[in-house]
Amino acid sequence: MPRLLLIGCVFALSAPSLADEAPTALCTNTQFESPSDDNQTLPDGEISLESGAGTLTLGGDVVLSEGVSASRGDFKIEANEGRYSKDSGSLSLFGDITYQGAGADISSQEALLSYLYGNVEFRDAVFRLGNGASRGAAGLLRINRQGTIRLEDVEYTSCPPGDDDWLVSAKKIRLDTKDGVGEASGLSLRFKGVPILYTPYLSFPISPQRKTGFLLPNVGQSARNGVDISTPWYWNIAPAYDATLTPRILSRRGVQLDTTVRYLTPTSRGNLQVAHLPSDDILNIDRTLFRWDNTSDFADRWRAFADVTDVSDNEYLEDLGGSLSSASATHLNRSIGLAYRGPSVQADARVTHYQTIDSLIGAADVPYQLLPGMRLRGRWDGLPYGFEFQIDSDLTAFDRDVGTTGQRYHIAPGFAWSFEHSGFYVRPQVNWQYTQYQLDNIEAGADDSITRSLPTATLDAGVRFERMLSGGQIRQTLEPHVYYVHVPFRDQSAIPVFDTIQPISSLEQLYRANRFIGLDRIGDTDQITVGITSRLLETDSGKTILAATIGQSRYLSEQAVTLPGSESFEGNSSDYIAELRMNVWGNWNVDFAQQWNSQRNETSKSEIRLQYLPGGRRVVNLAYRFRRDSVDQGDISWSWPIASRWNMVGRYNYSFREKTSLERFVGLEYESCCWGVRIVSRRYISRRDGTADTAIAIQLELKGLTSVGDPADRLLERGILGYRPE
Repeated sequence: MPRLLLIGCVFALSAPSLADEAPTALCTNTQFESPSDDNQTLPDGEISLESGAGTLTLGGDVVLSEGVSASRGDFKIEANEGRYSKDSGSLSLFGDITYQGAGADISSQEALLSYLYGNVEFRDAVFRLGNGASRGAAGLLRINRQGTIRLEDVEYTSCPPGDDDWLVSAKKIRLDTKDGVGEASGLSLRFKGVPILYTPYLSFPISPQRKTGFLLPNVGQSARNGVDISTPWYWNIAPAYDATLTPRILSRRGVQLDTTVRYLTPTSRGNLQVAHLPSDDILNIDRTLFRWDNTSDFADRWRAFADVTDVSDNEYLEDLGGSLSSASATHLNRSIGLAYRGPSVQADARVTHYQTIDSLIGAADVPYQLLPGMRLRGRWDGLPYGFEFQIDSDLTAFDRDVGTTGQRYHIAPGFAWSFEHSGFYVRPQVNWQYTQYQLDNIEAGADDSITRSLPTATLDAGVRFERMLSGGQIRQTLEPHVYYVHVPFRDQSAIPVFDTIQPISSLEQLYRANRFIGLDRIGDTDQITVGITSRLLETDSGKTILAATIGQSRYLSEQAVTLPGSESFEGNSSDYIAELRMNVWGNWNVDFAQQWNSQRNETSKSEIRLQYLPGGRRVVNLAYRFRRDSVDQGDISWSWPIASRWNMVGRYNYSFREKTSLERFVGLEYESCCWGVRIVSRRYISRRDGTADTAIAIQLELKGLTSVGDPADRLLERGILGYRPE
């Protein structure tokens, strides 16, 4: 049976007083059992009670003095004196009371520990939560063994004592730690003494568990939309489903409702978003966004997927998307499909349609619909002499309102062999590429059935040399890489181009068998690519100090296969392509990429980024990007303290080609121990025609509570490489 143990006093009897009081005793190491009552709930485990001295009234209470301590495995209470009542199973404590329990420290002058019911009650309590950064005071604080905490006349903050920059006050708060739910009545929030929020009732989560209710609003402003206020309402529908309904007020356009439903079941996961702005005040049209992203896994390695986006008009993302990436989108994907992933075979089938949202793109340049597109790939190793059999096949029907349409069937069986040893490898491979087209809507006199057949052969080989430097602290590698490709010429000028492009040259492109991406062209070539990589690595940590690579392809024959409107390549080599990444010194690092055309003696592409990252919210980035005839941009971004608690942030991205800035923002941050504020003024390209918009973001962060305003920290993390808010 649970019991109370009284320790630390001398046992002696005393005579009754003249007032016929009950006999009393001074006691030592005396055990008191709680009264037995089957209808009462006793907490698990014993409570150990210690006191410097105690006075026992026979049949009555125990008066404790000279220091009292009551403890169990999960808490400890200490006080100057106390009184234990055996009848009520409670311990009253007085004077300099301290309580230490899981996640909370409490102090007061008066407390009541009800042993029978597992309640602890404090009057005029001061408390600290967690690691001590959050603190508060309550006229009444009650904790029961079911994990419920009740507070009355509460004040709460994470600011240090004597510096209540922000303060939450409430008449009553109930925290159910078991269910992870909190409820408050008469709650108000003050910042610098100014009330910024009041609610007669608030329900909120106090654990990672989801809770239905309003989230704090986001507030912003832009020249295009005016004042932008959104107030999300979160709906915890079921364990596997939730939704966020966000009314959004745009002062220049009207009221939009954005609804996002998320789901996570044993077989499916994804989200569905629908946003609707009725009768835009500027355009006088209804504006809608629909987006569905889904993945469903079935037994036996089958998966269904969907990626569907649709907007009501071409300017929707430009007006309501709010980012440079939204403004640059020209097509929206609508794709659904089914896939199989086995140990040797992978297959997928999909139906894809694109919504073109750039009015400058003509009907003849709109991407083809895939109705459907099917692909099967297989790899089987373990053949004699270490060979591997491969097959790659594709069957796709292409459709569009304008131009040639039809079906394409492609199959590419082949064999590969690999020999690897410590420090080197050799991987030869041969394939046979067969493609057949059945075409519709062709020009008069053109062939509606076209076939193409040709072999391809590759040889990939590499070596790795190593040596130790600086007394074994640094390891240097030297890694030569040779790649040979042979593809004979086939006349492909009659084949339509459904989904094939010629990518921008890069190191990765040097080591591909086909210089085109897509199956409508297989580039003829007889080439050898030679590259070399060297690295400096810290021996103990494996950290890369420097990595440098350079490579070039040499063409042993002419390349005649081209895309329509392109000229054949007449040179005998590709650009020299080099990349360098290094930790220059201390907190400095550099990324550098360069493509040099030796025949024209000019730079084709160049990128360089210099970063200084000493930590402590200090970061400076300098970058330059150049691509001949298309890109010529400079970029500087920074985050730097300018005073004890002040930090300046900014970015300036400028196009020398267009002679205009693409995005620029500047802002200030203030951080104290318990709150922070960010103010950022931004101007950025928001339309494909180069039209710019201006916006101001203000975010107030109350540490340990929440943030209010436009989430400016997301903009800074996206725009300043290496930026991390404290």
